[in-house]
Amino acid sequence: MDSVSIQPQIYSYIYHTGAQSDPWLVIVHGFTHDHTYFRRQIEEFQRDYRILAVDLRGHGLSSHIPGPYGVEEYADDIQIVLDNAGIDRAIYWGTHTGSAIGLILALRQPERFSSLILEGTFLPSFPMPRVGELIDRAKSQAREKGVPAARDDWFAHADWFDHINRFPETCRAEEHRAMVNRFEGAPWLADMPARPVTPAAVHLQDIRQPVLLYNGMDDLDDFKRAAEFLSQNLPCNRREEIPNAGGFPGWENPDNVNTVVRNFLNQLIS
Repeated sequence: MDSVSIQPQIYSYIYHTGAQSDPWLVIVHGFTHDHTYFRRQIEEFQRDYRILAVDLRGHGLSSHIPGPYGVEEYADDIQIVLDNAGIDRAIYWGTHTGSAIGLILALRQPERFSSLILEGTFLPSFPMPRVGELIDRAKSQAREKGVPAARDDWFAHADWFDHINRFPETCRAEEHRAMVNRFEGAPWLADMPARPVTPAAVHLQDIRQPVLLYNGMDDLDDFKRAAEFLSQNLPCNRREEIPNAGGFPGWENPDNVNTVVRNFLNQLIS
């Protein structure tokens, strides 16, 4: 594994044990996480793909980067990382906020992404009231009681952690919590407003790449409704539900997710 800061800010990580001709797979984590969310996927796919992972601004080793912290700004950062790495064609794999970034990037640069893999997609311009409520609660907690208290409340009460908290041993809850504890909270505390997000929900017909959508069986209703909307409006997509998983199936049931993703990618090749 090579760890480099490709620009003075966003940290990226390249994992690869195969041939230099292997295709690129870009993976992007969600809010309050870092690139280690995808550790089980990196272990599985680095033999066949050149994997580039990032820590989004305000997360992981990119925690020091000031805001604004919005989907458009995150997408700007990913574009710069890909440009500096010389990656002009890649498969994109994101979870939650990372999935939303993927949709924005596919609309911006359709020629750059051969396919998209989207887990528990946050969908810009699609109504997701519970998601907004939980994020607003975390921001309020961070400002009133401090970031550590907000992290405690976030992990204990945000609906997308319900499955992990119900099945702590099988879902590696302690390790997941340690990742959340590394989140320093800058996006919760930032005052600088982010740019308005491209209304991806009304432009889905423009995304022509094959798209794999998947959610945990016990996922939050907002994310399931978004996935159903995506499946009805993306021109070329496949939707899967992952058993024994909730808001974070790639973490909670990685073997099943890896099998679903590999089958999807193999079908693209055949």
